[in-house]
Amino acid sequence: MNLIFDIALWLATAGQIGLLIVSVSVPRVLNWRTELPKLSPINGKLMWIYGGYVVFTYLAFSVLTVVLHSDLLRGDRSATALAVFIGLYWLIRLLVDPWMGSGHWPTGRLFGLAHVALNLVFAFFAATYLILAGWHLFGLS
Repeated sequence: MNLIFDIALWLATAGQIGLLIVSVSVPRVLNWRTELPKLSPINGKLMWIYGGYVVFTYLAFSVLTVVLHSDLLRGDRSATALAVFIGLYWLIRLLVDPWMGSGHWPTGRLFGLAHVALNLVFAFFAATYLILAGWHLFGLS
């Protein structure tokens, strides 16, 4: 199982870095230049701040997974707690997707496929971190 978790953590790291790269296109794809001015100035600025926090979170998850890779595999307490946090973060992101509604996504087959792919990636992240944490917490390692 250690090899499976080892590979899954490297894939999760690569996936989160991939999300960072894709995040750069969000303001352009979602037309923030025209959409955000429709909000009050404070709400427009908050969107940029929230976006920055999301990007920073993805970066932190990637860096922490790399730096604490061995600790995560060993099941050190703080690393396991981090795995629970990261796993819950991605699980919650997946669970709020229906509330966001796919009807609000940009139209087109490519965006529909991207939406499905993102949810699969979020599910992979959640499963990787939560199953790893469960593996350690329930003494299966």
